[in-house]
Amino acid sequence: MATFFALVGLALAGLFCSLLLKQSGLTLLALLLQLALSALIIWRLLPLLAEVLQVFRRVADSSGLSQLYLGVLLKIIAVSYVAEFAASLCKDAGENALAAKLELAAKVVVLLLAVPIVVNILDSVVSILP
Repeated sequence: MATFFALVGLALAGLFCSLLLKQSGLTLLALLLQLALSALIIWRLLPLLAEVLQVFRRVADSSGLSQLYLGVLLKIIAVSYVAEFAASLCKDAGENALAAKLELAAKVVVLLLAVPIVVNILDSVVSILP
């Protein structure tokens, strides 16, 4: 919890500095500051994400859940977070069209990642039907 509040403080301080840079006409420097702060925040979150991954693996092992399902779920989560992060950076840079295309690409990738699970479900349904 303390990490979260530290990151919020860092983000707000960075926002303040970025706004000052933009008002001074240094928009490129403001964008670089935003990118650096974003990377720092992600870097600080990696240990927390590793803990979440370990919990998912323990739950999957204890419940007998197929590693296929866990792998697909984690990939979908990763694609979603990375796409949202990258699209937000594009929007901050004023590239809304690029952000929209990136979001569309992420949706297609998520759909492709889900295909094995959908196929397994359909196979199960077909095997139940007479």
